[in-house]
Amino acid sequence: MPTYELLGLHDAPGTRSGLGDEAPFVGRETELGRVSGRLAEAIDSGTPRVLVMTAEAGIGKSRFAGEVKRLAAGHGARVLRVRCRAFGERRRYAPLADLVRKAAGLPKDVVSSVGRTVVEERLRKVAQRLGVTLDIDRLLVLLGYGEAPVNPGGPAAPADWPRSAKRVDAEAISIAVADLLNAMATTTPLMVIVDDLHDATATTVDALGSTLSLLEGPVVVLLLGRPELVRTGALTRVADAEVHNLPPLRGADASRLLGSYLSGGKLPQPDTDRMLATAQGNPFYLAEMVTLLMERGALTPSVGANAAGKWQLAAGSLGSQLLSRDLAAVLAARIDALPSEPRAVLRDASVAGTTVPTGVLEALQERRAPGEELEPAIDELLQRRMIHRSRGGFQFTTPLMREAAYAGIGKADLAERHAYLATWAAPETVGRHADGATRLNLTDNERDAFVATHAEAAIELADAVRLRPDATVREVAALAVGALGRMARRALANIEPAAAIEYAERASVLTGGDLPLPDQLVLARALLRLGRAEEALASGEKITKSAAEDPVCRAEAMILVGRAHEALGDSGQAVAAWQEALEVATEAQLLPERANAMRRLGMADFLNGRLSQASSRFAAAYQVTLAAGDRHGQAWALQNLAWVTTTRGDFAGTDAVLGRAARLFAELGDPVGRSWLRGTTAFARLLAGRLQEARRLARIFLPFGDRVGEGWAVGTLRVVEAYAAAELGDLGAADSQARRAYREFQEVSDDWGCGLAMVVRGAIARGLGEFDHAADLLGDALWFADRTGHPLLLGMAGTLHGFVAMQLGDLATAEAAARRVMTAVEPHNALAPAQVGPRVLLAEARTRAGDAATAIGLLAPIASDTSSPSLLFSRRHALASYSSALLAEGRVGEALTWIERARDVQAEDVRSGVVAAMVRARVLAASDRYVEARAAAEDAVRLAHSTEQTSERSAAEELRDTLAVSEVEAAPAETVAYASDVPG
Repeated sequence: MPTYELLGLHDAPGTRSGLGDEAPFVGRETELGRVSGRLAEAIDSGTPRVLVMTAEAGIGKSRFAGEVKRLAAGHGARVLRVRCRAFGERRRYAPLADLVRKAAGLPKDVVSSVGRTVVEERLRKVAQRLGVTLDIDRLLVLLGYGEAPVNPGGPAAPADWPRSAKRVDAEAISIAVADLLNAMATTTPLMVIVDDLHDATATTVDALGSTLSLLEGPVVVLLLGRPELVRTGALTRVADAEVHNLPPLRGADASRLLGSYLSGGKLPQPDTDRMLATAQGNPFYLAEMVTLLMERGALTPSVGANAAGKWQLAAGSLGSQLLSRDLAAVLAARIDALPSEPRAVLRDASVAGTTVPTGVLEALQERRAPGEELEPAIDELLQRRMIHRSRGGFQFTTPLMREAAYAGIGKADLAERHAYLATWAAPETVGRHADGATRLNLTDNERDAFVATHAEAAIELADAVRLRPDATVREVAALAVGALGRMARRALANIEPAAAIEYAERASVLTGGDLPLPDQLVLARALLRLGRAEEALASGEKITKSAAEDPVCRAEAMILVGRAHEALGDSGQAVAAWQEALEVATEAQLLPERANAMRRLGMADFLNGRLSQASSRFAAAYQVTLAAGDRHGQAWALQNLAWVTTTRGDFAGTDAVLGRAARLFAELGDPVGRSWLRGTTAFARLLAGRLQEARRLARIFLPFGDRVGEGWAVGTLRVVEAYAAAELGDLGAADSQARRAYREFQEVSDDWGCGLAMVVRGAIARGLGEFDHAADLLGDALWFADRTGHPLLLGMAGTLHGFVAMQLGDLATAEAAARRVMTAVEPHNALAPAQVGPRVLLAEARTRAGDAATAIGLLAPIASDTSSPSLLFSRRHALASYSSALLAEGRVGEALTWIERARDVQAEDVRSGVVAAMVRARVLAASDRYVEARAAAEDAVRLAHSTEQTSERSAAEELRDTLAVSEVEAAPAETVAYASDVPG
C-alpha cells in the first residue's frame, strides 16, 4: 500500500483563516495559568470546577478556548468543546446535544448522516465501555432522533397527551447529560468548554446550569461569553461559577501581535502607537484594521535601502472617516471598499442573517438585478474573507460583519426585502416564485422559523417607518401567523410547551390578540402542560363559546376543559365536560374526537372502580378509531385497555394489547406513545410480580412524565417504583417515593392515588415490623378504597390489612378482610390470578384457627396452577402456605413435595423467599432430616438479613436456634409451621 507524507493543507475557497487566527497567541499567561491551576485542583481533589471568562467581541474568547483545549490535552484530560447557537430549531439544548455527540464520537451533522440505530448502538457501547447505565432514549431525543411525527396539530388532531397538574422542566435532560459526563470523568479528567454563551437562550443557560450542578469528579468547565452575561444576571443559574474577565491585550502584547501581522516587520513608533490606541487592545479590531489598510494600499512594506522588515503607513490613513474607534465603522469601511455588485450581494446576505441558506442570494438578486451573474460577486466576498461557505449555504465570518452590512440598508428597503423573503419561503406561496423555497435546504421547522423571523422583521420595520396600514409589506403578517402556528404545534408534539407558548404569543402580537381557534387550542394545551391549569381552563371555556359553529374546535375545547378540571382536582366537572365533548363529536360524526372523549370517560370509570364500563368504553373507542383509520387512536385505546385487563389478572391479555400498542407506536415513530406505554407496562409488571422490570420501567418513565407535566401518571409510577422497591427490600427508597406520591395525589384530591400511596406506606411499615403503624396506614387506605369503590385498591388494601391483623393475632379481622375482598372483586370478572392473595389470607387464618382441612381445600386449586403469575402475590408464597396447611394436617410427605416445588417457582419478593425457607425447614424437621432442616433455617436467616426488611428476622432466627438444639422425633405443636408466622 503506498504511503504519502502530509506537507500542508490547501484552503477551500472562503474558508482560510484570517490574520487573527494565524497569529501567535500572546498576552494570556495569567488566564491560562488560572485555568491550569483549576484543572490541577480538580484532578487532585476529584471535584468539579466551573470558570466563566467574559470579554467583549473580538478580544479573543474563541482563540483562548482553543489554547485551553491544547493545555488540557497536555494534562491528559479529555476535552469536549462546544458552542451555543444563535439560531436553529434545536437551539435551546444545542450545547448539551453537542456534548453528547462529541462524547460519543458522532459527526457534526449526525441526524442527516447517521441513522438512529447506529447512534443508539454507539451510545450503548459508550455506556458499556464506561460501565454505567445511561438514559439512552433521552439522549437520542436530545440528538434529534425519535421526535413525535408532525400532526395537523389543530382541533382535528387527537388530544392524546396525558393530563397534567405539574410544571414542566428540563431537569431530565440535564440529568441524562450529567450522568454521561460524570461517567467519562471516572476514567480520565474532563475539560468542558462552552463558547458563545451570550448566544444562549434562558432555557439553554438553565439547562447548562442544571447540568453543571450535577457534575462530579475531576471536571473543569470553562464558559465563555460577552459581559452581558454578568450585567444581565444570566449566570444566576450557575451561581457557583468563578467569573473572570478576559481583558484587552496590554500594549506590549498588542505590539507583538501587530508585528506578527506584519510578518515580523515594524512600523515607525508613532504609527504603531496610533494603531494600537485605535485597536484598544482588541485583537480583532487590530486584525481588521491591518487587513483593511493593506487592501486599500495604505499599509505597505517599505522600499529602498535598509527597508527590510519595515512597513509604512500612508499619511492620514487613521484620521479619515473610514476608520474610527468603533469596530462597526472598521467593518463598514471594508464593505464600502467593495465593488458595487459584491457590496450589494453582501447586503442581500445580511438580510438573511448570519447564516445564509442556499437560494436566498439568488432570490434577492433576482428581485434586485434580474439576469446578473452571482458567482463573481460571491468569489470576491470569499477572497476577502467576508463570508465563507458552510453546509447548505454561506456564513458571515463574524456576526459583526453581518451587522455592519445590515446597518447600511435603509429601513423601508429592509422591510421590503424581509417581506419578500418571507413570501418567497412560505409554503402558502409555493408556485408564485420560480423554484420557490426548494433551494432553502431547511427542515420544515427551520423553514417556518425563517418565514416568521423575516415577516416579523418586516412588520417591525414597517412600524418604525410608519408605513400605511394597507402597505403591501404588512400582508406578510398572515404568513407569520401561519408559520408560528405550525411551529407551536411541532413544539407541543416535541414536548416543548414553553416554546409553543412563545410561538403562540408572537403570533398573538401580529394578530392583535385574535388568534385563530386552532392556534388558541394549541396555546391552551401548552398552558396545561406547564401546569398552568387555571389559565388553560379559562382559555378552553373561551374557545367553547367562540366555537359554537365549529364542532371540531368545540369538541377539542371541551376535552381540554375536562383535562383542566381534572388537573385541578374536580373530577365531576371533568366527566361532565368529556360527556359534552362526546355528544358534540357524536352529533357531528367526528370519529377521532369521539374516541378521545370515550377514552377519557373510560379512565374516569376505571379510577372510580367501574371496570366493566371502562372496558366497554375502551373497546368501543378502539372500534371507532378502526373505522376512522386513526392508528394513533388505536394505540392509545389499547394502552388504556391494558389498565383494565391487568387489574382483572388477565396478564396474557395485557401482554397482547400492550404488544399491539407498542407495534403501532413504533410503526408511527411516536416516542411519546412508546414512553407512555412504558409507564403502563410498569404497572402491569408490578401486578404480575415482575418487580425488577416494573421498577426499571418506572424509573425510565418518571423523567418523561415530569417533562410532559403528567401529574397522575407520575404519581402512579412513583407508587409502582415504591411498591416494587419495598417488596425487593429497599425500604428507604420506597418510603421517600411513597410519601412524595401521596403529597402529589393529595394536591389534586385524587382519592384513588392517595389510597394507592397509603397501601405502599403500609407495606413499608409491615416490612419494618411496625405492625400497629402498618394497620393504621392500611386502615386509611381502606377508607380511600371505600370512597372510590375501586376493586384493585380494595383488594390491595384489604389483603395487606388482613395479613397485618393476623400477625397481630387478630384472626377474626384477618378472615373478615379476606372474605370482604373476595366478595368485592367477584362482580368485576376477576380471573383466578386476582383471587390468589385473599384466598391465601383466608386459608392461613383457617390454619391458625385449627381448621387446616378448609385451608387445604382453599389452596389446592391455587397450588395446582402455577402456569401464570398471580396478582400482587407470589405463587411461591401460596405454595408455602399450602405446604404449611398439609403439615398441620400431618400430611408430611405431601407437604415436603409441595415445599420443594415452591423452591422452583420464580419469585422476586424477599418475603416469600424467607417464608418458603422457614416452612421447608420445619417440614424437613418433621421428616427427621435435621441437617437439611438446619441448612434451610440458615437460608431463611440469610435471606431475612439480605435487605432492609426486618419483619421476618426474629422468626427466622428463633427457628434456627430451635433447630440447632433440638432433634425430636416429631415437631411439637408450637413448632407446626404456619406460613403466616411471618407477615404475609
